[in-house]
Amino acid sequence: MVESELYPLLLQSGFQIPPFSRFALNEPLEIDFYPIALKIESPKIVHKSDVGGVALSIGNADEAHNARTQMINRIREHNIALSPDDGFIATAMIQGEELFAGVVDDPIFGQIILFGKGGVLLELYRDVCYIDIHAGEDEILRALRTTKISKLFEGFRGALPCMEKIVAFIQTLQNFIQTHPDIRECDLNPVIFNPEGLYVVDARIDYHQTIPEPALTPRIRHNFFDNRTVAVIGASNDPNKVGYAVAHNALTFSGKLYLVNVRGGSFEGHTLHSSLRDIDDTIDTAVITIPSEYVLEAIESLIPKGVKNLIIVSAGFKEIGDTRSEERLSALAQQHNLNIIGPNCLGYYESIRNLNLTFGSSAINKGSLALIAQSGAVLSSLMDKASQEGIGFSHILSAGNMADMDFADIITMLSATPECEAISLYAEGIRDGKAFLEAIRRCPKPIRVYKAGKSPQARKAAFSHTGNLSGDYPMFRGLLESVGVKMVDTLEALLYAKSFDNIAIITNAGGPGTILTDTIIERGSGLYSLNERDIEALDAILPSNWSRNNPIDIIGDARSERFEAALRCVDDMENVDMVYLLITPQMMTDTFDIVQLLERPWKKPIFPILLGGAMMEEALRFLQEHSKPCFTTIHEAGAFL
Repeated sequence: MVESELYPLLLQSGFQIPPFSRFALNEPLEIDFYPIALKIESPKIVHKSDVGGVALSIGNADEAHNARTQMINRIREHNIALSPDDGFIATAMIQGEELFAGVVDDPIFGQIILFGKGGVLLELYRDVCYIDIHAGEDEILRALRTTKISKLFEGFRGALPCMEKIVAFIQTLQNFIQTHPDIRECDLNPVIFNPEGLYVVDARIDYHQTIPEPALTPRIRHNFFDNRTVAVIGASNDPNKVGYAVAHNALTFSGKLYLVNVRGGSFEGHTLHSSLRDIDDTIDTAVITIPSEYVLEAIESLIPKGVKNLIIVSAGFKEIGDTRSEERLSALAQQHNLNIIGPNCLGYYESIRNLNLTFGSSAINKGSLALIAQSGAVLSSLMDKASQEGIGFSHILSAGNMADMDFADIITMLSATPECEAISLYAEGIRDGKAFLEAIRRCPKPIRVYKAGKSPQARKAAFSHTGNLSGDYPMFRGLLESVGVKMVDTLEALLYAKSFDNIAIITNAGGPGTILTDTIIERGSGLYSLNERDIEALDAILPSNWSRNNPIDIIGDARSERFEAALRCVDDMENVDMVYLLITPQMMTDTFDIVQLLERPWKKPIFPILLGGAMMEEALRFLQEHSKPCFTTIHEAGAFL
């Protein structure tokens, strides 16, 4: 559909358009709304400016005639043959700021709006944001504020604030797209913004040849976290096998546990059943660790036992090209309303009944954080790190290939689980982006996400790992930030559930304190501002040459007594969210005594940063032995913000 055909459609849909007229190639240009823009109109030409197919600020009929002649000649120089069906469109020149609005039908997220700075340099500046067609006003505003051009809409340098007009335009575009599900791609570039509103002065729309099928209605699932009777299929006495680790970890389960191995026998004092037929009980949850060629048969044997939840640890499915077996898994899940985690995963943990069905660490602390990861190796490393630092979990889920349950399903269930207060997610690829976004919108709990597969090479590696598309990273990040997700840049940041806005720094070194301040600001957090009462309280306990600012530099000769006094003072400051204890090794610094202070009860979370080497070893060892989080670099300390 060419521009002159689009204008009436856009006008009918609520957009403002300039006066326009369409002319055949050699038709006289009879125009009564100069000045104009004259543009070639041909389905053979996508980017008109690239072939000289646009002339601007034409003031009269003679200029228009000359511009048309020159335009035809320039287009011929690009070896484009115009046909009788081609023509020209003249539009009234609208003055204002050039913006861009567009729509792409992404293979993961479906139809998505792009909005930002427009014009011929759009691709160069790429100052755009990503907005889902179902986004509400708050989500639209969060997305817009990620762009530089948004400052103009909020009253930059005395301009009148006009953000509501921008939001209204995007909502009009959302309505337009939702009533045209066959749109594959749409460019409204430029959209001219001025005090009278937003005008679409150039448009291009490409349609799918067939209308995409609507998404399936999500099925009503059983509660995956209600596990009372559990079976381990493939339990083994061989310490080198996954079935051994899973069975060993599962022994702490407070419900009924059945271990199954075709050879029978016993496992650490528990019966090894040679067949499911030997178990005269219903089984609501089973973890499967046997070779992939036997998995489907095992599931079909579990179905008569009333199984509702399956964790398939076994690898050898879509990630190695066996899509047929994985499709059969999905079909069984649909047919029998099964919840399936995996295949190709590390397993599952829940704190409620102390159920550890992973082949990762057996030392898992109870807590309120739910950790979800597609990569079993990433998950096991985070579990080990958490154990060392005393961080606990309500749930741990290794999503694997996501043949059935995906991130959206898991987040939806965690939303209604009181033991979980925050969610952290490591994602390589996803399937249904729309369902993913909707699950996050409905989740009342803070969510952190680390996304792997940012580069083309990494996206290829991610697909070969789990068989799921990784997608365009700027779009992924933009959409998730607009729905309120905290995107993090390090894996370790997934272990910390809370974000902090008012941070205090207590240090014996001004330089590192300045560097840490930069890191905090770059991460989007903020420093606590000391008020007069705070300064008076610190004046009473610190040397006269302390910094009198945050970072609170208590001077290089500070020993544990001064650190303790400063900590007590800051701990009483009502609006401080968190404290960094930044310690550098001076000759008089008694670091071991300083970190021992952290054994005492404090109202604020305190994170020590120990910069140095040999002089810090004893203190670091103490913190690790007592499962206290600690950092040895400023970069590492700032990474979780």
